[in-house]
Amino acid sequence: MTKIESVPRSARQWRLPSTLLARLARRWRHRCDRRHLEAMPDFMLKDIGISRSDIDYVAAHGETTR
Repeated sequence: MTKIESVPRSARQWRLPSTLLARLARRWRHRCDRRHLEAMPDFMLKDIGISRSDIDYVAAHGETTR
């Protein structure tokens, strides 16, 4: 028996929409974070330890260490 077969049908019906919704929410949060970081002046970014080139990575991962 596979994992999908052991999950009730009603639960399987909601798995895809909830996963999609979670992915969309995560992408929306990353865009908002990126927008806020891009609006900061360089001296503030330097104070928190990131550079302009790190903004995409920090917005996606929430940390400066690669």
